[in-house]
Amino acid sequence: MQIQDIQEQQVLGAALIILGLSLGGAAAGAGLLAAEHMAANAAMCGPTLGHCVRCIAAGTLLVAAIGVSGAGAWLLQSRRALQRAG
Repeated sequence: MQIQDIQEQQVLGAALIILGLSLGGAAAGAGLLAAEHMAANAAMCGPTLGHCVRCIAAGTLLVAAIGVSGAGAWLLQSRRALQRAG
């Protein structure tokens, strides 16, 4: 039973890392769109007026990507520790 749990943990960890990479790609795309938007609308967006929804979305996606990838890496790391102990 424990081997099945370890395998499920490995699959979940790998899936979380893949999801994190996808979120990282989305964050990069949103960041490019936000930079383009701020360059085109310098009077509306920028350092003096604060950030728009596009900037906030890019930052949020980046934080989510780091968190999800970290959780996946943690699951894979704890799996290795369980294998060494068993």
